[in-house]
Amino acid sequence: MNPAGRSSASVAPEPDLKLPGPPGVFRLFFGRHMWIVDWAVVVVFALPAVIYLPIRLSGATGETPSLVVGILAIAGTATVAVALLFRRTHPLVLVAVVAVSFFLVLPSFPGLGQSAPLFALYAAALYASVRAAWVSFGVLILCLAAVSMVAHNGDLGEAIAVSLVFGFLMLVAVLVGINVGNRKRYVEALLDRAAQLARERDQQALLSAVTERARIAREMHDIVAHSLTVMVALADGAGLTVKDDPGRAQEVMQQVAETGRQALADMRVVLGVLADPRLSTGDATLAPQPRHDDLEALVQSYRGAGMVVHFTVSGAPPRDPGLQLTVFRIVQEALTNCLRYAPDPKHVLVELAYGPAELVVSVLDEGQGSAATTEVKTGFPGVTTVIGAGQGLVGMRERVAAYGGSLEAGPTTAGGWRVRATVPVRPSGAPAREHAVV
Repeated sequence: MNPAGRSSASVAPEPDLKLPGPPGVFRLFFGRHMWIVDWAVVVVFALPAVIYLPIRLSGATGETPSLVVGILAIAGTATVAVALLFRRTHPLVLVAVVAVSFFLVLPSFPGLGQSAPLFALYAAALYASVRAAWVSFGVLILCLAAVSMVAHNGDLGEAIAVSLVFGFLMLVAVLVGINVGNRKRYVEALLDRAAQLARERDQQALLSAVTERARIAREMHDIVAHSLTVMVALADGAGLTVKDDPGRAQEVMQQVAETGRQALADMRVVLGVLADPRLSTGDATLAPQPRHDDLEALVQSYRGAGMVVHFTVSGAPPRDPGLQLTVFRIVQEALTNCLRYAPDPKHVLVELAYGPAELVVSVLDEGQGSAATTEVKTGFPGVTTVIGAGQGLVGMRERVAAYGGSLEAGPTTAGGWRVRATVPVRPSGAPAREHAVV
């Protein structure tokens, strides 16, 4: 059994799938040396003329054509031979040359050049189009009928008989050319489609890689920025209080260690899912992703860093674990920003309002935030930290947008900073919205 739980026999090709075999040695050789085929066609056409014209012009057959007729016949035959060399690129020119050669050659030499229209019609069907092949067939049939009437001194029956016999051969050449041409164009379309699909595959792979990098960066930011911010604030605070209150400093350092262990556990979950997408968060070896029940511990960790956080919840949280994770990350990022950026974030109000149609997450701090500040204070006196690159707001907006919600972040009239996210709640039994949240 393979890893997907299916036997190898289940992925075997269908028995009725018949693919064409690869080209053989001769096809590959002549495909690479098409000039040999072109000159072979010219030889097949011109060899009878080279043998027949001198005999006929010498009078060995009992009737000697005039010099002008002989020159016209030679010129017409030579022109058709040259046109045969360019039948791949100019098939309709060959048809026109053959039509003109009918009137130059056939009246005096009825048995000469009968293979030329067959080559011309086949080339028109193969290298031009089906419509061009049928139009060429009609034109050559009319020319053949007119020349047959002249060659047989107006004998309608004889002209019709000759036209029907030779016209049948021309019809066969058209049908064979259409069949081969359609197959050739079909294979070319398949190859073009395969190349297009390959380009689209590469583009999708590139887009997926960019999306995955952005998702990894967002998840790492949520984990690392929160944990390191809290750990730095706690460690600096412990350093300031170690002389005056060693017991308090020891408790703070224990909280630093606990925060670090939690960050390592969160990173292990994210990296484990990235390494093997088949792993679920419910695996016994991996801790589950944060949910609504973990918000109280999150808020408590910021209180331990010196912040005064008022946390209120109204309504019942949604059952969707991805939506609960989104709420957790929004609160986490907003509190981290309060701790890092607000000069005096003593009081922060976190409100969660779970309604039947939507949920609202609001985080409001009373600090005097400034986007231009490079160093800001934490909850411990004398402890500062630096402003980040603003990736947190981008991550919050992406998470909220994945559920069709909206996010507002900006300063308040009182001088603080407020983050407010509104996310629609999926009714029970309705199909889930597609989103990518880890």
